[in-house]
Parts: sequence; C-alpha cells; structure tokens
Amino acid sequence: MKQLDNVPTHLSRTFSGTYRLTGRVVEIDNAKVPFLKLRLSDCVGDHVAMLNLNKTSVPEHIGHLDHVTATGVKCLSGQFMLHEFRKANRDEVASLNTLQSLPRVYCPAPEAFDQLIAIAQSLQSAHMRKFLTRVLERKDRLESFLNAPASVTYHHAYPGGLLTHSLDVANNAVAMLRLNEPAMPRLMQETCFAAGLLHDIGKTYTYDSKGKPNAAWKLCSHDAFTLEACAYGLAYLDQHEPDIAMTLRHIWTCASPGARYGQKAAMTLARYVRDADGQSAMVDNQQRAFRSNSGWGFSRLGQNIFWRPELSTLSLS
Repeated sequence: MKQLDNVPTHLSRTFSGTYRLTGRVVEIDNAKVPFLKLRLSDCVGDHVAMLNLNKTSVPEHIGHLDHVTATGVKCLSGQFMLHEFRKANRDEVASLNTLQSLPRVYCPAPEAFDQLIAIAQSLQSAHMRKFLTRVLERKDRLESFLNAPASVTYHHAYPGGLLTHSLDVANNAVAMLRLNEPAMPRLMQETCFAAGLLHDIGKTYTYDSKGKPNAAWKLCSHDAFTLEACAYGLAYLDQHEPDIAMTLRHIWTCASPGARYGQKAAMTLARYVRDADGQSAMVDNQQRAFRSNSGWGFSRLGQNIFWRPELSTLSLS
C-alpha cells in the first residue's frame, strides 16, 4: 500500500459525513506507517477510509455498526484520508434521512433494498418515518433483516428473501387498500405499508446476522417476537400517534388466524396484510415448482401440489 499522506489538494476534495462503521483493519504502508483502514457504509454504498495512527488517535468505545462521523479528503485512489474520526453525536444521527445509514453492503437483494429506501424516504408522515428508523436501524437486528431468508425450505428461501417477501406483502396490501378503499387517508395507507413490511420482523430473532437459523428458530415461533422487535418504535408511536400504534399491534396479532395470536380481524387492513402474505408466499412457491419443467400441468414443491393449464398459442391478428 502506498503512503497516502501529503496528497496535493488539487488531487483531492474535502469529505465529511456520518455513516455506520462496518469494517476495520490495521495496515502498514511502504514507509512502515500504520493506518487504520475503515469501511464506512450507508444506504448508497461504502467508502474506504484511511486513518494515520501516528497522527490521529482512535477514539475508544467505537464498535461494529456504530454511527461515526468522519472528515477528511478524497484521494485519486477513491479512498479517503481522514483527519477526524469519532463517534457521531445524537444530533448528527437525528439529522440523517430515513434509513440513510442502513448499510447497503449487507443486503444480497440490491433492487429490494433500493426500493425499501425509496419508499421509506417518500413517506409523508414524519412519525411513520421515525418509527421505521427505530425498528429497522437497530444494530442488533438490521443485518439479519437484510440477510435472512423468509423461510428455510418454504417460500423466499434464499438470502435477502425476507426483505423481498416483506416488500411484496407491503406493496400488495397497499394496492388492495387503494383498490377497495380509495378514500382511505394517506396516513392509513402508510400504516398499511409499515404493517406489511414488518409483519415478519420477528424472524430477525430466529436468524443470525448471516441469515442462518439459530436456537430461537427451533424453540420459538417468530410470530411471538414481532411486537418485541417493534417495541422501541411502538413506544415512540404511543406518544405521537397512539391509534396508529394500536392499529399496528392489532394487524400483527390477527393477520394470519391460526398462525399468530388468532385475534379476530376488526379492520380491513388486517385482512389486506393477511391476504398479501399468502399471495406472496404462493407466487414464489409456484414459480419454484415450475422452474425445472415445461411450465404446465402438475408440479410438486414439498407437500404442495401446483397446477397450470396447458394453453394453446393464440394469434392476435
């Protein structure tokens, strides 16, 4: 590694920002100067930054996925030479856009990830944006939410499947709501989206940060963890939008009778989320069932049998 000190100013530009710390390693350059090589991540991507350990001390108590603020210059190599590196303060974190510091690097489904960020940042309700940030940016949950499959052997059983399935459910539930109740207020539409997006958030307790099943996967139903995973965000809504907080609790405890708590649905949003959940799962299973055959007739996936009719080719002329 070449020494990066004393880079001419015309070959660099100033740099400053708040990110998640997602990697660090000590390297020695050709002049025997020790550098701390850092990976700083957000929803856009990653930055590789270098910190000269002979000139700048490393602050204590900065851990994996902590918010950090870094300032320096960008070099022609694309790396950053830092002259300030510290833990971000509360105001700096609060000033970030919705889900801005969610690390894109951890998501194996980039299209789904970009869709999540775009929709979250487009929400009109500041309280709903804050709620999603409190739930999804918890550093003990975010890796598993981005990495985990939706199931081990059933639908969306691949890394990033949980996010893909969650977005399917959220978008389809909102589509049903708008089709059937077009006059529903915007806040309720956004609540429906959040309910669908987080309906399986309890699965983040049953997979580790790499998306592999853990002990909780065998010992507990993921449904039992849903409210626990959202507790920090629901506590915020209880103060600012208490009826919305209760709406979310109701949806998550009755959306799938026989699977969750079985509470009878008292509002249409609960049915939309329940139906969208089943549709997303069946679509993925049906696509997998017919992936390796002619695409019509009967096909089996596990214990499930699927059928597609044989259709003749129709001419539109």
